[in-house]
Amino acid sequence: MKVLLISEDTDIHEFIKRILKIKFPKLEVVSVLTVEESMTAAASDGPFAVFILDSDLKQVDPNALGLNLIEFTGERPIIFIGTESIFNDRITEGLFNSHELNDKAFKPFDREDFVKEIIQKMENGLAWILEQQREQSVEEINPDEYIPMKIKAFFLYQAFPYDVYIAITQKSYMKIINANTPYPHSLLTTYARKNIKFLHIKKDEQLQYLENETKKCLKQLKSIEAHDKDIYLALLRGITIMQQYMLALGVTASVHALVETISDCIVAHFKAVGKLSFILKNYPNFYEGVASKSLLTAFIAESLAWKIGWESNTTKKKLAICSLLQDITLSEDSLSKINSQSSEHFKGLSPEMQEAYNNHPISAADYSKQFTQYSDIDYIIESHHELPNRKGFPNRPAATKLTQICAVFNIAQYVAAAIDGEQITDNFLSKIHKSMSRDFNIGVFKEVMKVLKDNLHL
Repeated sequence: MKVLLISEDTDIHEFIKRILKIKFPKLEVVSVLTVEESMTAAASDGPFAVFILDSDLKQVDPNALGLNLIEFTGERPIIFIGTESIFNDRITEGLFNSHELNDKAFKPFDREDFVKEIIQKMENGLAWILEQQREQSVEEINPDEYIPMKIKAFFLYQAFPYDVYIAITQKSYMKIINANTPYPHSLLTTYARKNIKFLHIKKDEQLQYLENETKKCLKQLKSIEAHDKDIYLALLRGITIMQQYMLALGVTASVHALVETISDCIVAHFKAVGKLSFILKNYPNFYEGVASKSLLTAFIAESLAWKIGWESNTTKKKLAICSLLQDITLSEDSLSKINSQSSEHFKGLSPEMQEAYNNHPISAADYSKQFTQYSDIDYIIESHHELPNRKGFPNRPAATKLTQICAVFNIAQYVAAAIDGEQITDNFLSKIHKSMSRDFNIGVFKEVMKVLKDNLHL
């Protein structure tokens, strides 16, 4: 287990470490001096069982730091050290009462009973953590009763309606999140940095979860104003749920309803704001992956369609739906950033992953065939990585086989992949447009490239 010790006094670091090492030889004490070091340690060195926070900090408000740590990592015991009078002035009741085992141990530290006091308070905090770990013990299970969900999806929530498990072995799962209990995103970050891509819930619970979340997304999207900036997060959540539902159960009535509602919202939002620059300025670029690239592709395609002068609402919805389905069969979010078989990311994939990636336009097109009211979307999706110079994939048709709507969609998805998760600046957009010139400035693609340039104000 680990403890995070925060103090600007290096002598205190050495003193506390020496005390704890004698009583708790297996306990790792991570000591930091600044707020920046504190948050970095909370993100990368945790999880921590207990925080030891010096209330005498001069360079930063210790109360604000304590609240930030709790918000980032979740509630855990804090032992406050320092001067009693400074503690009373700077630490609020809200922070001190944030955990039932929060405690304090004041100067002078050389008094006879200090060592016994700090050890007792530490034992109380560690006992609480051990009880939490006991509740999250490893279970021998039948893996067929559980279903994986991308770990990124859990960043959309502060609490989850079902118990969440991590796979330890093929038949051993450990519960890491209790149902309806707030959890810190730093917990997910810790697992993600260990290259864990999926967490698990029980199959019957997943189906209920997807159905419930679909209803919530439909209600939220139907009630939100078209021009509201909050629509981006609502759409990202809806797309994530829709893609999970489709992969788990196929194209059900619920999936159809959600796809229709999401595409309607996309078309309505662009009509309401009227400018791609507005969307790129307000888009939440902290969230990236398949769902995010889908949404960015849709908005870029909508902007091109409006600029070209396409008036058909069906055509605009067709572009939005193609955007939602294009990468649905990709197994990892990072794959949605690949736009070329010559990229270093693609070359670093295993042969099996390369083959799956090369075939993903075809497998995604198969899903789209169930949306029979929208003609040709299977061809648009199957061709979304094709280029007019026959250097794309998977089929490399002649340029004459790629229609103008293919050109719009292919250019939109290329730009979306490039900007997803990035800080979007005019210089960055200019570099993307310039990098596309060699492969895209042919036939109908050339005309769309001019429209893109105008939309990006380059």
